[in-house]
Formats: sequence, structure tokens, C-alpha cells
Amino acid sequence: MKYSLLTIFVLLLLAACQSDPPAEQRSPEEVLKAYQGLVDKNKLEEAKALSTEAGKEWLDELAEIIASEQPDSTIFHTAFLSTNCEGKGDTLICQCVLEDQYERYTSDYILVQSADGQWLVDAPPDDLQIDDDLLENVPDSVIEDILEEDFVQ
Repeated sequence: MKYSLLTIFVLLLLAACQSDPPAEQRSPEEVLKAYQGLVDKNKLEEAKALSTEAGKEWLDELAEIIASEQPDSTIFHTAFLSTNCEGKGDTLICQCVLEDQYERYTSDYILVQSADGQWLVDAPPDDLQIDDDLLENVPDSVIEDILEEDFVQ
């Protein structure tokens, strides 16, 4: 009798100690939040686990940009205020309202489902549209940094 109680205790202990569900079981929203949290902390190598091949290349480019900045200026805390993911098949476009320590803004993410069922964040589209709202989506601190650099040179 003691052996079966010990076995049950061990099984319950193992079940209680399980970590997050595997990435393939995460919803698109959970993947987005985990991905953005890693990017916010400059943990770009870890974010690659949640990225497509194109997304990994984009993260490499981002790493080069971040390397030239002061480390504390590239750390963010992004909160997802709303997320709306729509699409058919293995591709979703998620329109999100986000807020960081500087402002509230909108951003679109593309998620692609891998062959094993895991949702992965794809690279942002290259063909960004420039419109009147573009500068409104850039944090004021970034614009100030750009202007300061232009005056210094």
C-alpha cells in the first residue's frame, strides 16, 4: 500500500512541476506575447525559437542595430492591450494594440504554422507603406535621438 501511495505522490509531484506547455500547443496570442517579451529584453537568440527562417534573419539584422546602441536604451516592456488574429490555413495576420514605456501604438504581426503545428512569428513585411501616420508610430525619444545625431554631424 505504501508503494502505491509513493507512486501516486511522485506522479502528482511531476505533474505539478511541469513548465509551460510546448510551443506547438500555445495559441498564436501566447506565442506573440512570449516572442515580444524576449525581443523587449534583447534575448534575440531565444526569440528565434519562435520565429520562421525569415524571422530569424530579421532578428539578426535587429541584433546588429541594437549592438550599436546603449544597452539600457533598447530594453522595453511591451503590453498587449488587444490582439486580433485572422487568417485561413497556416497563416495569420495579428493586428495588435501595444503599449510600452513611451507610448501606445498599433502593430501587425504575421504568424505561420509550422509542419509540427507550432505558430511562428514571421519577419515584418518589407513593403512598409509610408503614410501620414508613420511618424505618429515612432516614439518621440527615437525621433529626438535621430535629430541629435544629425546636429552633431
